[in-house]
Amino acid sequence: YDPYFCNGTVVQHLNELGFRNVYNQKEDCYQVWKSKSRYPQFDIFVTNPPYSGDHIEKLMQHITSSSFGQRPWFLLMPQWVHRKDYYISCTSHIRPFYIVPRKRYVYLPPPAFRKAKKSDVHKKSSPFVSMWYVWGGTAQQNDKLIQMAYRGIPNCDVARSRSALRDLRRKKR
Repeated sequence: YDPYFCNGTVVQHLNELGFRNVYNQKEDCYQVWKSKSRYPQFDIFVTNPPYSGDHIEKLMQHITSSSFGQRPWFLLMPQWVHRKDYYISCTSHIRPFYIVPRKRYVYLPPPAFRKAKKSDVHKKSSPFVSMWYVWGGTAQQNDKLIQMAYRGIPNCDVARSRSALRDLRRKKR
């Protein structure tokens, strides 16, 4: 389930990776989250939310609430999110881990989303360095995911905690 619809290509991309049952509809996810009858059934929550406004804060409040249940999530968000008070507060009762790409991700915005630039670099870049925020749904499942991540995600580092993120940054200097 990816609640944030951009242009629908997330379904295509996940299908290419073998995930055939992906829910990503053009709808107001905040209204959907309020309605049990409209809320889609899913096993894993995977998203790259809009970074503007209060979208990330609303997302964090939702996925860490008791009503969300014990479902795993994978969030591609800017590195600065883990330092925000709302993130620290929302995750105080769980221990997410982080998958940090060694090379900055290049984002491809939808066609005609940005003004034409002379350089292709500016058409494909994000103003933020991003990483994956991961929670397995339960502490036991989270530990399993961490062990899988440590066994190898190419070109990525794994941090078990916010302080481990700091250690990664220091190590790179």
